This record gives sequence, structure tokens and C-alpha cells, in this order.
Amino acid sequence: MAGTNIKRNLLSSRPAIILRNPQLPENIGMAARSMLNYGFSDLRIVNPKITWPNIKSINSSAGAFETISKTTKLYNKLGDSFDSIDVLFALSVRTRDLEIKTLSPKKAIEKIKLKYNNKKIGFLFGPEKAGLDNNDLSEANYIIKIPTNPGFGSLNLAMAVNIICYEWYTKNNDYVFSEDTLASANKRNISHFKRFLIKSLYEIEFFNNNETDSKLETNLKNIFSKLLFTEKELLILYGVVKALKNYKNK
Repeated sequence: MAGTNIKRNLLSSRPAIILRNPQLPENIGMAARSMLNYGFSDLRIVNPKITWPNIKSINSSAGAFETISKTTKLYNKLGDSFDSIDVLFALSVRTRDLEIKTLSPKKAIEKIKLKYNNKKIGFLFGPEKAGLDNNDLSEANYIIKIPTNPGFGSLNLAMAVNIICYEWYTKNNDYVFSEDTLASANKRNISHFKRFLIKSLYEIEFFNNNETDSKLETNLKNIFSKLLFTEKELLILYGVVKALKNYKNK
């Protein structure tokens, strides 16, 4: 599996992904793959069209079922799949005639963090062909509508699962994207490099002490002031300038 690192621990998220009457076994597998990508493991399948487990689901999961098969449950009735769920979010691309608050994926995850952080959350997805009907949606506390092209809103089931899992992951694992993972070179070291660069440019006679040199110096220093270099990148630039000086002086 590309991108898999067996040396690192798998993340684990509490929400359940509930698939109602999925028609294509490949979509079940790809949904499981997305779940594991973003740390989900609680998969609940209600009346799949093709008996589960099956080889197509397993193959399309790219190995995900090796991990989450132990926590995947099969149900005959939708209501039974709500076991232990405190708050249910149902996915629907259509605007149904129901008075249920509708949220975008991002707003739904924000609401969960703000209001239901200690509750067991369920995300309910309908079958590929028709989606969830009003009776299904009436079970939900909230409806999630994924923003799409108004003229073509048909989303693949696994894609919809992927979007929800991704939104959850990024909202609950901000540390993964910390900008501090690569330490920037401090301003003192940047200033030292700029002085070294200007001195070197005079030595190789790029500058000739004419009237335009002062303005060009300022503009050149400004280029390096605007960029955020790491200490490693700064060392590389030192090496490049030294090599150019040596070549010029041969």
C-alpha cells in the first residue's frame, strides 16, 4: 500500500460510518480505505446488495479491512445500526422537505467539536442510486450537504465518506500541519548571509561601485528578507555562492 508506514501507530477516531443499502461492493472497500486513511475504524453496513464480506470489497480496500474488519458490523435493520450513537448526521445531496438543520461538512465538524465533543457520533450514508429517503433522514439530528456543482451533484459513495473523514481528521489533528516542523533560519543568520552575498558579488565584480549598485543591493537583500529559509537551505546557498566565487577566480 503506497503511503503506508507500518512503524507508526494508527490513529483511532470514535465516530461511526454507517452505509445504508450500499449497492457496489467496491464502494464499501474504498469507503473503508478512506476511513483508515483518516483514523476511523467503526464501520457499520446495513443490508448491502452483495453479501458482505466479499472479495471485491476486500480488494478495493487496499488492505484497510485487514485492520478494521474486527470492528466492522453488519445489520439487517437501520435502527439497529444506531446502537450507542448519541448524535446522528445524515448525508444528502438533495434538499428534502424536512425541517432538519442542514450543514456543510466543515460546519458539521465544527458543531461537533463545540457542542458534542464527548458524544458518540454517527455519519449515515445512503445507497448509490437514490441516496437516503425522507424516512431515513427523519432519524437524523442534522443533515450534511456536501457543496457540489449545482448542475451535477452526484457524488460517489466512497468519495462522500472520504470528504467527511478528511474534514474530521483535519479539524481534530491540527498538529499534523504545524509549520514548526521545519525550523526557519533566524533573522540574524539571514542578515549574515546577505552581507556575505553582497561582499561576494563585489569580489567577483558583479557590482562595480557605480550609482545603481546601492539600489540593486537593497532589492537583492529584500528578495532574501521576504522568503522563509530553513537553516539547511541557508547552508546550501552559502555553498552555491562559494562555488561560484571559486569558479570565477580560477
